Amino acid sequence: MLRLSKALNKHSANIRGLSILRTKTSNDTIFEVGQVVEGFVVKEVRPVTDFQLTALRLEHQKSGADYLHIDRNDTNNVFSVAFRTTPKQSNGLPHILEHTTLCGSRKFPCRDPFFKMLNRSMANFMNAMTAPDYTFYPFCTENQSDYYNLMSVYLDAVFNPMLRESDFRQEGWRLEHKDVDDKSSPIEIKGVVYNEMKGVYSDNQQIYNEHFLNYILPSNTYGINSGGDPNVIPSLTHSDLVAFHHRYYHPSNSRFYSYGNFNLENHLKFLNDTFLKDCSADPSIKDETKVPNEKRWTTSKRAHVACREDPMVPKDKQSSLSIGTLWSDITNTQETFELAILSRLLLNGPNAKFYKALIEPNIGTDFSAATGFTDQTRDSFFAVGLQGLNISDFERVESIYEDTIKSVIKEGFDNRDIDNILHSVELSMRHQTSNFGLQLLYGTLPIWNHDGNILDSMCVSEKIDEFKKKLSNKPNYLQSLVDKYLLNNNHKLVMTMSPENNFEELRKENEEKLLKKKLSLLSDADKENIYQQGLGLRKQQDAIQDVTCLPSLSINDLKKTTDSVPLIKENLNNTPVFIFPQPTNQVTYFRSLINTSHLSDDLKALIPLFCNVVTRMGTKSMDFRQFDQLVRKSTGGLQVSQSIIDSPRNLFNMKESVILNSHCLDKNVDEMFDLWKQIFTQVTFEDENRFKTLVQEEASSLANSISGSGHMYAMLCATAGINPIDAQRETYGGLQYISTMKKIAQIDDLKPIMKKLEKISEIILNKNTMKCSLTIVDNNSMAIKGLESFLNTIAGNWDLSNEYNKIDKQDNNVKCFHHVLPFSVNYCAKALPGVHYAHKDFAPLKVLCKYMSSKYLLPTVREKNGAYGSGASLSMSGSIQMFSYRDPKPIETFEAFDGACNWVNNKKITIEELNEAKLAIFQGIDHPVAPMSKGNALFFNDMDQKIRQEHRNQIMNVKINDLLNVANLYFSNTNFCKALIGPANIDVNLGTNWNVTNHEDL
Repeated sequence: MLRLSKALNKHSANIRGLSILRTKTSNDTIFEVGQVVEGFVVKEVRPVTDFQLTALRLEHQKSGADYLHIDRNDTNNVFSVAFRTTPKQSNGLPHILEHTTLCGSRKFPCRDPFFKMLNRSMANFMNAMTAPDYTFYPFCTENQSDYYNLMSVYLDAVFNPMLRESDFRQEGWRLEHKDVDDKSSPIEIKGVVYNEMKGVYSDNQQIYNEHFLNYILPSNTYGINSGGDPNVIPSLTHSDLVAFHHRYYHPSNSRFYSYGNFNLENHLKFLNDTFLKDCSADPSIKDETKVPNEKRWTTSKRAHVACREDPMVPKDKQSSLSIGTLWSDITNTQETFELAILSRLLLNGPNAKFYKALIEPNIGTDFSAATGFTDQTRDSFFAVGLQGLNISDFERVESIYEDTIKSVIKEGFDNRDIDNILHSVELSMRHQTSNFGLQLLYGTLPIWNHDGNILDSMCVSEKIDEFKKKLSNKPNYLQSLVDKYLLNNNHKLVMTMSPENNFEELRKENEEKLLKKKLSLLSDADKENIYQQGLGLRKQQDAIQDVTCLPSLSINDLKKTTDSVPLIKENLNNTPVFIFPQPTNQVTYFRSLINTSHLSDDLKALIPLFCNVVTRMGTKSMDFRQFDQLVRKSTGGLQVSQSIIDSPRNLFNMKESVILNSHCLDKNVDEMFDLWKQIFTQVTFEDENRFKTLVQEEASSLANSISGSGHMYAMLCATAGINPIDAQRETYGGLQYISTMKKIAQIDDLKPIMKKLEKISEIILNKNTMKCSLTIVDNNSMAIKGLESFLNTIAGNWDLSNEYNKIDKQDNNVKCFHHVLPFSVNYCAKALPGVHYAHKDFAPLKVLCKYMSSKYLLPTVREKNGAYGSGASLSMSGSIQMFSYRDPKPIETFEAFDGACNWVNNKKITIEELNEAKLAIFQGIDHPVAPMSKGNALFFNDMDQKIRQEHRNQIMNVKINDLLNVANLYFSNTNFCKALIGPANIDVNLGTNWNVTNHEDL
């Protein structure tokens, strides 16, 4: 499933609470401390009035299991079970166990019930995740029957998994012949997690982050790789896995979480009666897994890490350096909160101390991957550094680091910057999302995992008050923290990373040595057993599964109509305005769509860069630092992005647009629109050094994104070959754009580029092609007046006869593209022409793609071939896409893609399978939508309730024959395009004309 990164921020759910002993929940049930409910004793109750919720801590009397319930009037209910898992080796044990528990259980013995439930549920989130010191299994759904269906599957999976050796070999690692049916073919190491982690180790930034964690917290579980090192994973045995589960997946080591408006007593009764009532407590497990604080060093340490060369980055700018220090115990929630604020003051935005000192001189391209405040581990730590460095600059960066710390202690911080951070906290507290309960889980689990006071951790307003009191009593309080945690902290790590020319060769050599060693220990009988096990696993993978044991919703459980969204249409200063009244909790949301189809092609190519920098260059009356300070004072940020939006009614029709996006507290609406006014009337592109800094950041960020999102880039590359709209998208956001930004970042004189951006601003920053949207509470007339004032101020007269323009399809003789990059795994995609959203075949094609993903591509590409993920989808542009992610076998995957039509024709589709595919589609259609996003489909995509209802009806009415018809009509099309991102492969182009781009040559 998913390994957690350090990026999760425990303060993402900012809530304030008042401690009391007795409360009534939204279900009108009274809970009191000491009360026993269905085998659980209530330990603590606390209402959090800012969010109209009540938090309850409970403990199961017999087993000692922990339980946290958040009672809130929110229909998106959440459940999770977590275990503290603290591995001692880098063999990936907890990660592989997380995968294997979901491969079948005592009550649900079919293979992979987790993936099968994806098509039998209306869950809007299902996953399992491994962090460095815990593993958890969360889901979200609005349907109560679905909630208990998923609870039963999840809980039986973690407490009663089958843990078959064959599942361990599929998900973890195994020795198996390259061709399972051919005993003479070479034996390889295979496995889903094994290949997943090979993919992780293809990413220099992932390598850097993992090693930084290992080196700064070396003494305990953080000193090893919980996800698994590919060189160590093959040391794990099936018996190790079973023993670890038996010991640590115990109720005494469990933490249960529920959130939403479903009845808590029913949860507790279900859990107690089904899984816990006969369990006994074993307190020694928590003692055994407890993570102690890292012993503080008496002197600083250094480390160096090797990585592969990155062809998307200049050869002389591929090194990184980070300096980190150990900070607070995360169970000290007040101190950790204050240090999080300190981190933001030091790093975030152009006024931050380290940003000024390290980023603006353009020594490197961006902050290093390890930069930031990490509060996911028992001891938090802070790191800062640069990537895109030349090795010769290492000493300079260290010197700047020391000088910056000393200057901070001497000069302190600007009170306006402190106030702006506290404003952002207040705004985030009011900003409503559709997954609040899940984010709250992410935020509390690290503290809870180490037995911290999780209810206290939610009381952010109280922490702000305490922080303000400290600042009032001791004006240099923040400087004292800098002195303590940065200047005079001996627990300091300086880590560097540089590429080695033979990195990939050494990796392959080590892999071959490991395999050779494994093979040398095999007898003839062992080799015969490997062959037979391979055949046996393949037989299990091919076997038709009896899924009748699994619970499922039915089509009758779905609502029949789409939700309506209240809308008021206005014309303000002759500009179309869509007003969506919603319960926004005193926040105003503004969006604007500016049509850009009239720009010349050379300017269009620079729109993504324009969007990235236009709000960060400053204005004629304010430099970028002053402007940023005002933005942070009054808003949640000013975002500008490029968007190509497909017509839902006509193929190859699109509107090319720039989107403006911002939100603010209702009281700050005038200030927000004044900031947009300044962008429209005073934006300037004159500060070349600032522009160079932003260009370097963008180029670096794009280059780093490929390994984590390779399947997205591969799909875009493939669809660009068969769809002219996607060809535009590839130019503006695919590998082609990354190559363009790489070239721009190496230009010495950027003034010509800046002149073109200035020209773009002159053409589009007006009312000529603009339409606007406001999402506000019913009576917020101030927001409407603020928008009207803004429109009255800016230039232009609305004149847009047609938002959409048609693009002619161009014939492309090249059918296959291979982008050679130094990864250990591959990303594959195949694209075929489809139809537009309103076409009668769109619904059956969408159902077919969902059906094919679960019944064909998942078992073939993931289970058999070992890719981490695979699937099929139908895009709004009318492109059919098949893809694989972190794939060790691209040849076999493309064969699977090519065989899709034959598979459908030879597969006997059942009505149950058809309905499962429909359910999976409605998960996406009926997922919870935050108030700020309601109306987006209409405003951006011109999809009114009528067209969405027609689409809903069409999906409901899809028949089995419809799937067969569209499979033969569209999946047999000889007009296709393939894309492969990965290492050089001499076999991949057999029989086909491939266009190979070696990015090292660019």
